[in-house]
Amino acid sequence: MKLLSVLEATTGHFTKHGVPAARLQAELLLAHALSLPRLGLYLQFERELNPTELESLRQLVRRRAAREPLQHVTGSAGFCGLTLRCSPAALIPRPETEILVEHAAKILAESSPGLVIDVGTGTGAIPLALARKHPTFQYLGLDISPEALALAKENLSAPGSAPTEGTKVEWKKNDLLEGITGSAVLITANLPYLTPAEIESAEPEVRHDPRLALEGGADGLDLIRRLIPQAAQRTQQLLLECGPDQAQRVASLCREAGFTQVTVHPDLTQRPRIVEGRLS
Repeated sequence: MKLLSVLEATTGHFTKHGVPAARLQAELLLAHALSLPRLGLYLQFERELNPTELESLRQLVRRRAAREPLQHVTGSAGFCGLTLRCSPAALIPRPETEILVEHAAKILAESSPGLVIDVGTGTGAIPLALARKHPTFQYLGLDISPEALALAKENLSAPGSAPTEGTKVEWKKNDLLEGITGSAVLITANLPYLTPAEIESAEPEVRHDPRLALEGGADGLDLIRRLIPQAAQRTQQLLLECGPDQAQRVASLCREAGFTQVTVHPDLTQRPRIVEGRLS
């Protein structure tokens, strides 16, 4: 069976099962199965796939058609130019969080080297992306999940995401900032902020992420509400990701905790998403 025919059949199968962006998903999955760049598929449309290749692809297609996230099927996700290992142990890094990294990188560019703390680090996406951009800082990723931290440790040494040699990146099992002493140049956090109702109404792919990494309580702000006053005691600069409908409330919480300069930044769709707090 020729590659083009396989691609068209896979696209149709995904469309039938409601997979969003079916053609793109089919291309990405086929490229992964054949160890090709996605655009490389277009140069090999007449290639005949052998039985081994077809059977391997069928297994992947069945998983994606069942609405398992592509990142879990392939085992990786792109984020800020990194290739991060992904699994059901931690939240899949998303484009919205790349906006947080962009703002964090700007803050670090104006700061003297010191400690950066990421709370709820998951795969380690935020510290590892920042470590590539600003290798002279020290990074500490905190998470309450041992499984997530194990994945972050894998990413620390993986070729697609490892920081520059000599850059200090560490992970620690911790409940938010409880017991963490000393000060940080910047604290970042992409904590769980969905409500139970939002999780239940989300696309099936979302529910493959660990519930611990998704649910933020009745209004989605349980953990953010705890973190902000803790952060105000340990840093002068804070960046938080939250839901668009939560941004103004999170901004108010930052002001109540003592952050005197509070800015809400939009995401890629121009919805309020990132809240920045500064003490001076």
